Amino acid sequence: MSNFIQYIKDSFEELNTNMTWISREEAQKSTVVVAAFTIVFALAVAGIDKVFQTGLDNFFKMF
Repeated sequence: MSNFIQYIKDSFEELNTNMTWISREEAQKSTVVVAAFTIVFALAVAGIDKVFQTGLDNFFKMF
C-alpha cells in the first residue's frame, strides 16, 4: 500500500513540475473546435441515417 501512495505522490509532483500545460485561452479555443466538429459530425451521421432509413422504407414498400 505504501508503494501505491508514493506512486500517487510522485504522479502529482510530475504533473506540477515536469508537464507543459497549454494556456487557458488555447484550451478554450480547442474546446470550441472540438464541440463544433462534434455537432457537425453528429448532424452528418443523422443525415446519412435519414437517407438510408428513407431508402430502406421505400425498398420494403415495394414488397
